[in-house]
Formats: sequence, C-alpha cells, structure tokens
Amino acid sequence: MAQLEIHIPENWPPEQQQEEAGTATLFAWLLRGENGKPLRSGQGALDAMPAAAQCHIVVPANRVLLSSVQLPAQNRKKFMQALAYAVEDRIMADPESVHVATGKEQANSVMPVAIVDRAWLRKVLDSLDGNALKPEHAEIETLLAPCKKDAWALIWRGNGGFMRQGPYSGIPLDGGDADHPPAALQLAITATDKPAAIQLYLDGTSAPNLDAWSSALGVPVTILGEWQWPASAEQGINLLQGEFSARSARADWLPRLRPALKLAALILGLQVTFTMGDWAMLKFEKHRLTTSMEQNFRKAFPDAKVIVDAPLQMSRNLAELRHSAGIMDRNDFLPLLAQVAPHLGSEAQLRSLEYQQENLKIRLILPDSAAVESLRARLPQARLTPGNNGPTGLETELTIGK
Repeated sequence: MAQLEIHIPENWPPEQQQEEAGTATLFAWLLRGENGKPLRSGQGALDAMPAAAQCHIVVPANRVLLSSVQLPAQNRKKFMQALAYAVEDRIMADPESVHVATGKEQANSVMPVAIVDRAWLRKVLDSLDGNALKPEHAEIETLLAPCKKDAWALIWRGNGGFMRQGPYSGIPLDGGDADHPPAALQLAITATDKPAAIQLYLDGTSAPNLDAWSSALGVPVTILGEWQWPASAEQGINLLQGEFSARSARADWLPRLRPALKLAALILGLQVTFTMGDWAMLKFEKHRLTTSMEQNFRKAFPDAKVIVDAPLQMSRNLAELRHSAGIMDRNDFLPLLAQVAPHLGSEAQLRSLEYQQENLKIRLILPDSAAVESLRARLPQARLTPGNNGPTGLETELTIGK
C-alpha cells in the first residue's frame, strides 16, 4: 500500500499578498511502498502530488511546542478534556486558540504533549482537503531526527534548524552562524542536563566551525552527515487527534449519500404515514361494522343485556328460535348427517358417531390415503384427520359442524 508523505513548509500557508500574486508553493514529498521503502521523491504543488492510498504530513519544527504534563491520580478524563488549560503557563496565547495532542504516557505518569496553533492547523488541513489530500497522520519534524542516549541530534540549515533532545523533546533553532551556535542551543544546555555530545546533520548547507561551537557550548560537536528527509519516526506524536482526527471513508462518503438518505427517509415517512392512515381507516370501518351488528342484534333481541360477540350470539339465538318453533338448524344432528352420508360411499366402514356442541364427529375406516383425499374433495366443508393404518384399512376421523 503506497504512502505519500508531504512536508509542510515553515512559511505556509502563504500570506494573502502571495496568494493574490498566484505564487505556487512547492512541497517536498516522498512516496513509500510496502514496508515503508522509499520509491521516489520530489517537489511540487499540492494539485500535482502522486496518487497514494495513504497520506501523511510532516509539520515544521517551528510550528509545534513540545512539552509534558503530570497526570493526576484521579479525574484523568476531566483533566484531558481541559488539557489546553494545563499548559497555559507555557504558551503566550489563549488556551482556546491552541490544539494539544498527546503521546504515550511515560514513567511517573508523565504525558508528553505537542501544542500547535488551532487556526493554522485547520487552514493546512482545509487546503489539503481542497486538493483531495486527506492525511491520516501528522508527524512533527522535530521528532523525526535520530534519538540516541546521551546525545542530542541537531539539524543545521546554516541559520537555524531544529534539535531533538529526547524521545518526546526538542526545540526549533533560529539564528547562529558558522562560528557561533544558536542562542537557543546555548540556553538549552544551561537549562537541562548537559548531553555527552551533539551530533550534527547538515541540511543543504556547509559545516560550521566545530571547534568554535564545541568551545562555546562546552560539549563536543560532531558531524554525522547529510540530513535525509523524511525519515521514519521512531517515536512521535500524531497531531491529528480529537477534532482533527482523520475522517474515515464513511465520513467522506456521507455528504454524497446525504441526498439519497433524505429521499429514503422521505419515502419511509410517506410509507409509514399511508400505512397508519390505512390502519386508522380499517379500524374505523371495523368499529362501524361492529356497531351496526350490535344495533341489528338489539333490534332483533331487545331483551339481551350483554353483547360480547354479536354475530355468534345472533347465530345461537336464531338456532334457539328455530328449535322452539320445531325447525331444525343447519348444525343440528340430522342436517349435518345429511350432508355427510351421501358422500361416504360403500367403501367407508362406520365405527362410531358422536354429536356434541353442534359438531358431528364420525369415526370410520377407509381403504387407503387415496380414499381419504377423495372424500376430502367431496366434502370440503368437513375436517378429515387420518389415523393409524390397521389390518382393515386406514382409521379416519371426520368432523363437520361449527
């Protein structure tokens, strides 16, 4: 999977006058292949970067302040939420104007932090996004320098540069010349434990007077060679945390899907509305029919006190009226038997008859399952249940009635 690394220049984004003049800024870039192996490098404008599956950026040393905070034993979550105020004494700015990223917690609950101007970082990311570049990681240039025990790594650019003092510490350097080291370097040596050596890397410039530097600093200064950027970070802090976290592919696609999602939500809303409307109409119709049946029942039987199921009560009351008038009901024994008898045929052997609660149950024996199906076709209003297959045929139960 290819990875594109872009170095953000110290003076970028440009001032308004430069933007209006149309001066294009050139960015140093490196394209890595599998296992981080460099493939090719170059310089170019943002709209001419090579294609890659992943994008990383390197933030210049002078844009980031490296520091650390002591984590409390309790309420760490609240402390992390107010981290910008925990470093307020180290910045000359409103805490709301800075973005604080954290590194890996160290011994004794010390947390390394990187502080960067929030507005500047947002402008950088917006410019990259405008050129279809979506970085997943923002490394700090200071922490790309080699980190060796008891030695500081200094990248020298002829009139400044930057220095790495430890795994998560380092400073930008400004000023100095071939015979005089930068003042910030001298202050760093007096303010902290003096390193055993300063290992110097040249970045496009000639070597300074090592003897003069060593004498002024009181620390031996040696040259290890040319500075090869960008190097792989041994330890670092990803600035893209919190509000600047790299957006996922799903987040990128969401704005494009929003119209379709809105249309789907509208269709779903209409479907739910129409369904609820149909349900309300059916409920109203059921209520109307139930009320009509109860009214008809009360007209036919005004003495009825309680109506639970008007159709069933109407059927039972009509049956009682027929019986009292000497008229048989369709669910009486003889009418039910008259429905069944003509269709049994000579092949059926009658075993028993049982009439109870307006249901006629006949147990009989049929020759085989084909005879059962034939009888079921002739009596669709009856319920046939085949049983055991005995020596004389297939035992079957026939039920007809309510």
